[in-house]
Amino acid sequence: MQFSRMLAATAAATTLALLASPGLAAEAVPTTQAPSAVTAQAAPAGTSVRFATFNVRTSRADRGTSRHWLRRALSVAQQIKSRNLGIVAIQELGPGRADGKVGKINGAIRQTESLEKALKSVGAGRYQLTRTTGYVKPGTTHGSQGTRILYDTSKYRLISRCVETTGKLNYHASCSMELPLRKGDSQTRRRSAAYAEFEDRGTGRNFFVISVHLDERHSGKLSTERSYDALRAAQARAVYTRVSKLAGSKPILFGGDINSWRTKAGSHAPFNYLYSKGFRDSTKASRRIHAQYPTVNHWKPKLKANAAGRQVALDVVMVKHARSFRAYENVMKVTDSSRPSDHNMVVSRLVF
Repeated sequence: MQFSRMLAATAAATTLALLASPGLAAEAVPTTQAPSAVTAQAAPAGTSVRFATFNVRTSRADRGTSRHWLRRALSVAQQIKSRNLGIVAIQELGPGRADGKVGKINGAIRQTESLEKALKSVGAGRYQLTRTTGYVKPGTTHGSQGTRILYDTSKYRLISRCVETTGKLNYHASCSMELPLRKGDSQTRRRSAAYAEFEDRGTGRNFFVISVHLDERHSGKLSTERSYDALRAAQARAVYTRVSKLAGSKPILFGGDINSWRTKAGSHAPFNYLYSKGFRDSTKASRRIHAQYPTVNHWKPKLKANAAGRQVALDVVMVKHARSFRAYENVMKVTDSSRPSDHNMVVSRLVF
């Protein structure tokens, strides 16, 4: 009831504010299931996808404040709807309680489910998550399970078999994988990545999507920072190795918060690894919006562009086997006191 009341109270204002914002113009493992009949048809020269990555911030942060998830879910949903996205790699959208309380669900709505509900409430019920439940058995010592994949069911068919339950328990490892740790790290730092295969309903082209949230630790000591960089690279390598065996020559869309940026001290190891494997960066698009700003906003009411010589983009969209990137947008307003998250959504219109 609390969630529904908050949706109703903020719907009109949020809709007007977000739909008025500038941006890209709208356009009219796992076990693999048998593809539909359209898959057998000859594929066209190119398939266009609006792909985004969005760290929406966990419901366990900012409880009891105006920035809490229950107050922001509608804004997140509206922003996704406003860009007419096809696929979204999401981070920090956990399977725990939407109210941020730690413990059993006990009839409460999950954060994952609350986003689907918010999307439905703003007229975007066509969006669905590949998974809403936990990736590991309840009670297991584990870190983030917030990497998720959201897709427009009217445009794409989920090919992977993303199972939600194990017996009567609400968890399953399908469409996910655990990422490596540094030696000596606690299992509380263990993170999961999400991945799945999709089919474009219009063209019959199949492709894979990966959503990651790499280790967040940083250090002012260069040798320690490099060890964290090496871990982030190992995490990127682990998920790419798993998915590349399934994908073969099919395109792979990679989105996530990699906690690394091009001009940071240490190295840009996870990005460099992916680039070495044939991934290309969406910031090279012919049309770019707000690319001069960081993708993390830290809730600041006014954002400043990156200083000369700096490039701070923790949130990336990279693609293997892309033909071209037509547009890139770091979705934000320079002045905004009610940002949907402490990260900006990053959108790319690409062709493969």
